[in-house]
Amino acid sequence: MAMVQPVLKPAPVVRAGELTREFVERYAAALNEPAWMTARRLEALRVFRDTAPPNRHDELWRRVDLSTFRLDLILSGITPANTLLDVARSELPPALREQGVLFTSLEAAAKDHAPLLEAWLMTQCVRLSDAYYAALHGVFMRYGTILYVPAGVVVEQPLRTTIRMAADQLAGFYHTLVILEEGAKATLIEDFASETGAHQALYDGVVEIILAKGAELDYVSIQDWGRNVYNFSTERAKVGESATLHWVVGGLGSKFTKSLIEADLIAPHGTALLSGVYFADTRQQLHYDTQQNHIAPACKSDLLYKAALRDEARTVWRGNIRVFPGAQKTDAYQANRNLQLSSRSRADSIPGLEIEADDVRCTHGSTVGRLEDEPIFYLRSRGIPLREARRLVVEGFFAPVIERIPLEETRERLLEEIGKKID
Repeated sequence: MAMVQPVLKPAPVVRAGELTREFVERYAAALNEPAWMTARRLEALRVFRDTAPPNRHDELWRRVDLSTFRLDLILSGITPANTLLDVARSELPPALREQGVLFTSLEAAAKDHAPLLEAWLMTQCVRLSDAYYAALHGVFMRYGTILYVPAGVVVEQPLRTTIRMAADQLAGFYHTLVILEEGAKATLIEDFASETGAHQALYDGVVEIILAKGAELDYVSIQDWGRNVYNFSTERAKVGESATLHWVVGGLGSKFTKSLIEADLIAPHGTALLSGVYFADTRQQLHYDTQQNHIAPACKSDLLYKAALRDEARTVWRGNIRVFPGAQKTDAYQANRNLQLSSRSRADSIPGLEIEADDVRCTHGSTVGRLEDEPIFYLRSRGIPLREARRLVVEGFFAPVIERIPLEETRERLLEEIGKKID
């Protein structure tokens, strides 16, 4: 008799633990939030419990090592007291408030602008069912930035938020929702950081960006989490007709980062410019999965992500351009450049194309290379010390991306933090 072979289920990347309705209801009750928000959390709980944890058979997760991450312990210990974040937000000028611009917290918007939030919060851009960590975010999301700019209004000065998590905090769940109506313009810069704590911590964030016809947004997000933080984010932008998005991502901190970043060009003549700079050292793992979705015809996307890594760090970039049927006249490009500062580091660079239209221009490129001796020798021959020479070469490598950041103060901070990572 032939033996029946057992069916082996893929091993999950993390142990998720168990979340109950009663647990989530107690969490929500402690926040004293509107009933509709609690209902949204419970729907997220249902989706989360119905979603299998990521596993190594999934292409997005097969290069991930989370063998020491105890998500189950973190989830079982979550309370409002240990999910605190310190958030500072720049002041909105009274004239803009009078024009209907909204720049406020998630908590305030849930109470004072419920119709707007109910209509958009994880319903039309990032959805609860999009990813495992998106559903988990929906269960516990607590803090956030809501930016709404009415049609034709131009916000001249950059708006800023700084988000800090204390070293002893267990978890953070931050939500960014940006809605620009027709012809609106704005710049938003968000800065995330924490000191390194003694125990594992979780950060689970979501970014939703919706640009109507002719809207223009510069969005900059920089994370420098402590080296005890496991950082997950689900981020998506929907770019409307003739709208322009310039999206800059900076990655410096965390023990582990997994970011899913997606730009959907949903109407003709939209433009998405995606820029990234990240630097990994020690045993950091930084993973970025980018997706450029050309759904409508005559749109343009251009992606440039640059990474430096040293020690035993690992970076993974997996990018994809997808051109949907009917999206003719697409112009899309993606490039990933990696600079290794040590022989023990590893950079995986995986570009991809999925093209279902025949009148398009789509190209991609990726490189992984070592720090060359010649420019270092040239600088040292002019009396520049070795460390300073290495810093200048690395800064020059990152310069094409950093120069795209609209605020000088943010550019300088990013360069300063990069300098600290160089021997």
